Amino acid sequence: MTTQRQPKRPTRRQQKGGAQLDAARGVDQWATIHKAYSAIFKVVELALLPQRLSLPQLHLLALLKKRGSIVTTGEIGREMVKSSQTITGLVDRLEEPGLVERVFDRRDRRKVWVRLTEKGERKLAEAFPVANRLAEELSSVLTDQELQDLQAKVEKLRSAAMGKLDGVLTSSGSIAHGRVV
Repeated sequence: MTTQRQPKRPTRRQQKGGAQLDAARGVDQWATIHKAYSAIFKVVELALLPQRLSLPQLHLLALLKKRGSIVTTGEIGREMVKSSQTITGLVDRLEEPGLVERVFDRRDRRKVWVRLTEKGERKLAEAFPVANRLAEELSSVLTDQELQDLQAKVEKLRSAAMGKLDGVLTSSGSIAHGRVV
């Protein structure tokens, strides 16, 4: 009786369409971070549906509150790592229901400030506990020390990526007036 050989499982080095499939150091971890972020994002987005607020909108409201209620669109873009067009759309969607308002700089007409309104503060006070509760719940699988270690390591990666991003954008001329464009 002859036994059939089991086909070998593809290795990371095998090629598909000429592209190498072996992952560089860190790629698997980046993929895991992205998957974790995407899953958390989706859980929070679903929980925020009754609040009629997206996670990026909540993030922007919280950023305004933390920074003293008024911030330039350029600063928002840098903090949220988003293009000026994305920030414009985000502000548009928050301005329409009166959660934020734009304030145009009299000295530099290109500069736009975004201010948190009283209605925005109330919405933030309503919605933030929902996200906070989920953060507590999802983070409960980690010890306090693991959370601190995770924060330090992810911040180190973010800092390296931001340094690279700043270098790329500066050399390509994609930074105009301190904004990511």
